[in-house]
Amino acid sequence: MTLEEKARCVVGIKRSDFPPTNKGICARTAPFPSYGIPTLALADGSSGVHLSRREKDRATAFPSSMALASSWDTALAKEVGTVAGYEALRYNINVLLAPGINIIRNPLCGRNFEYYSEDPVIAGNIGAAYVNGVQGNGIGTSVKHFICNNQETNRGHNNALVSMRALREIYLKGFEICVKEASPWTIMTAYNSLNGLPVQENPWLISAVLRGEWGYDGLVMTDWSIVPHNTAAQLHAGNDLFMPGSDNQVQDIVEGVRNGRIDIADLDRACSKVIQLGQRTWHGSKNKAPDLKRGASLSKRVACESAVLLKNEGMLPLAAKGTAALFGVRSYDLVAVGSGSAFVVCPHVIQLIDAFREAGIAADAELEDLYRKYVAFASADIAYNEKIKVHIGLPLLPELELRRSLIDKAAERNDYAVITIGRTAEEGKDRNLQDDYYLSDTEKELISMVCEAFHAKGKQVALVLNLAGIIETETWKDQPDAILNVWLPGQEGGTAVCDLLTGKANPSGRLAVSFPVDYFDCPSAYNFPFEHPEEGKNYDFTDYAEDIYVGYRYYCTKGVKVSYPFGYGLSYTTFEYAMPKVKAGKKSVSVSFTVRNTGAVPGKEAYGIYLTAPSGGLDKPALELKAFGKTRMLSPGESEIVRVELPAEAFASFNEEAGEWQIARGKYTLSIGAEAEKPRLMMEFKRN
Repeated sequence: MTLEEKARCVVGIKRSDFPPTNKGICARTAPFPSYGIPTLALADGSSGVHLSRREKDRATAFPSSMALASSWDTALAKEVGTVAGYEALRYNINVLLAPGINIIRNPLCGRNFEYYSEDPVIAGNIGAAYVNGVQGNGIGTSVKHFICNNQETNRGHNNALVSMRALREIYLKGFEICVKEASPWTIMTAYNSLNGLPVQENPWLISAVLRGEWGYDGLVMTDWSIVPHNTAAQLHAGNDLFMPGSDNQVQDIVEGVRNGRIDIADLDRACSKVIQLGQRTWHGSKNKAPDLKRGASLSKRVACESAVLLKNEGMLPLAAKGTAALFGVRSYDLVAVGSGSAFVVCPHVIQLIDAFREAGIAADAELEDLYRKYVAFASADIAYNEKIKVHIGLPLLPELELRRSLIDKAAERNDYAVITIGRTAEEGKDRNLQDDYYLSDTEKELISMVCEAFHAKGKQVALVLNLAGIIETETWKDQPDAILNVWLPGQEGGTAVCDLLTGKANPSGRLAVSFPVDYFDCPSAYNFPFEHPEEGKNYDFTDYAEDIYVGYRYYCTKGVKVSYPFGYGLSYTTFEYAMPKVKAGKKSVSVSFTVRNTGAVPGKEAYGIYLTAPSGGLDKPALELKAFGKTRMLSPGESEIVRVELPAEAFASFNEEAGEWQIARGKYTLSIGAEAEKPRLMMEFKRN
């Protein structure tokens, strides 16, 4: 190849040079037919294949990544990846720009719904399973955003100030797990800087750690440029593909090689990685629409297994007979997926009201008429010009204010009430505290009035949370009789919620994030842009002052009360843990225990294995998750033996002074059970 061809090979091509049919593809690589090098199509895909609204093609909208992680089920995550990869293959897409495995450091990050967890073990393993599923179809993935893209405010210029220990143990760990367990074919570098150096220009991160220490052999691409870039520095650091690409970057590379600023060896390396990606992902033109029934069935199952039952005081599952009063705009206008690059143009979104009707449950007709008219009116009023913005979802309709007299009448003529409260989010901006993290006055008043009216009649109220992220729950959670968190449940969300409320499906999700009592209890609260930049504060840097004490590591160690702890989740059945065994060897520790369904209905049980390290060494959290999983569906009385092998490195901490991983000697404690604060079994072993 000529120098100009090599430069063009590693830079994405302009949209004006795309083939006539785009299908929502966000970038392409340059083709070189004379060398047998095809153009590769890249599309977003954290909740399903991102296609364009301008075309007739549709893809399955799966529950959000945050929801999928709540399943605590890597096999399920692999299934989602498999179907997403299958649909991408049918639409001639070569790489899905997913998954996002950044740590959920703070509740207000606008992309938390695209990420998995506050814990790197869950983030890394769920992400790896998704990658293995997608790449099993011969479709590449792009694990992102490497590294410390934990906020959207000023994301292109923010400088993340992170200790080496926190970087190694928290923020890099999930990526390390994913790289070693799944070998993703591409990695996407983040916009932000890390400790003063732009991540995309950091050779220590990309070349020394990612490629050197972890043995990564795939392609590294930049995130889609929103800030001025130093192409020579990015290429030297280890980036192979520059996205979305510009003629200026091609020229920068050509001139850089000629004047000695760019080493030709770096350019040759990058070219070889682009060609390798083409060899891995090129399948010719399929031109055959996927079977979306396959995706719909899986999307519903994932929504059921990801939902977390937060409260149930004898209300659920609902009785087969009775009339329901459905309150809340989200009962009629569900938020299926998040906005931004994660938005999925799907064949349909099933609403809760329609699912109730399909299940033969009578719903209050007067309320339905009122809410449907409001949704139609408000939708036309607020911006359906948003539809032309192909890459984002629709704006969230505000909650409808109801008169108390209307609610009182509904309480008289119905047997129970279901309220649905929802939130959306999108890339490019972080969430607000008021009327987002905290409920709006209208939402709080709706919950209060409905609960008072129905309880006065001796009737119960269930509340469904349709969330893109964590919200405050402590001040109002005592009012409803049941609370079911379904996150962003995908296109089949209404049916899944109905099945969960009625007991056709048994909730088995567990929280992969903690719900603090109040936002300012969060360890990163004051080191995050919770105030809008336009209010006078400039967020040029973020101090990760909480260090390794992220999420439950902080709450459990410091004894800070939470509203719902990491790993929390209820079921319609009960489980017994028994027969714990631990055997410590030099290279690994073997753990086994038995889980038995002691209740009256079939169910699955998620479990975690937490480690408490010996005292006297490095400062350590009270406990840290080291492994997790989920049983198969267990019938009443049925048991499953769980066996887990923990490698020795699972017990290591990073000593900054020594610059190395170290394993402390002494007595370790293993806590078994999903909920971080309530172990079901405890075992001890020693390492000499």
